[in-house]
Amino acid sequence: MKRAFFVVAAFVAMTISTAFSGGSQPQTFIDSLSYCIGADMGLNINFGVKELNIEKGDVVASLKDFLANGNVESEEFMEEMQQLQTFQYTKFMSYMQALENEQYDAIPELYDEQFKREDIARYLGHSMAASIKGADMELNMSFFDKGMEDALKAESPEPESINKVLCITLDEMEQVFTSYREELEANAQAKLNDNKEACEEWLAEVEQMEGVIKTESGLLYRIDRVGNGAQPTQDSDVVLVHYVGKNCHGEVFDSSYERGESISFALYQAIKGWTEGMKYVRAGGQITLWIPAELAYGDQERGELIPPGSALEFKVELLDVNPR
Repeated sequence: MKRAFFVVAAFVAMTISTAFSGGSQPQTFIDSLSYCIGADMGLNINFGVKELNIEKGDVVASLKDFLANGNVESEEFMEEMQQLQTFQYTKFMSYMQALENEQYDAIPELYDEQFKREDIARYLGHSMAASIKGADMELNMSFFDKGMEDALKAESPEPESINKVLCITLDEMEQVFTSYREELEANAQAKLNDNKEACEEWLAEVEQMEGVIKTESGLLYRIDRVGNGAQPTQDSDVVLVHYVGKNCHGEVFDSSYERGESISFALYQAIKGWTEGMKYVRAGGQITLWIPAELAYGDQERGELIPPGSALEFKVELLDVNPR
């Protein structure tokens, strides 16, 4: 897979370089990928927003501005995306109503005090840029700009028209994107395998610790403090707990202590390792759970500190069972 990736990369970089004259030439796959992403964005702007009757240049300007200065986690961006979704819904309903009434030449005006053309252009540009920033891509902006510039020259969405203005064909663009997806998948699988191996070694060490018990499911637990209160026995039992959760590297990813507030929930609402493990301790006691990935989140990622395939450790104080 790696070899095919770089063969395609070299081919596309060579193809683009023959079409550039008097300027910098693509030397890496990132250069080629940057051109293709720019071209793809340019085609979306060129033909995707045509029926919205807004200025393409405004969308391009807002896209580039957000790439340089935008923050996908800011409240301002979240509000913009909410406005864009509202606009898209209004646009869709207006079109549907016109089609129902067979008023093909009387599509309702979509812009008013709430939805100004320049606002929609900004929202669209920011949304497109956010898709790049959210993927944490490394781009060569000179080739990205060139790809967008070329795509905006296309006079028709037909492949023949697009291929005339781009430095590569649409088929070659798809090869680049396919290679990029394959590389991402290969990297993700490698990280998954490495994390699983590290977690298996960690659990094997934990299993040898004094006082640790392993159940048939693979769960490891140790009673750190014996309680003398009620003991949960049913999945429907509600527990009131304080806890701290760590990954196999000892990094804390969640803590009710840090929040300064205990939490209650029914056992069936928790991951499998909690549902099983909390039945081994009584109220007033404390238990440590070492939970293999299959009893936790499996191959799902749950934030930066819980990558796919993670085994987890929870130190839990059981404060009460079925509190009133």
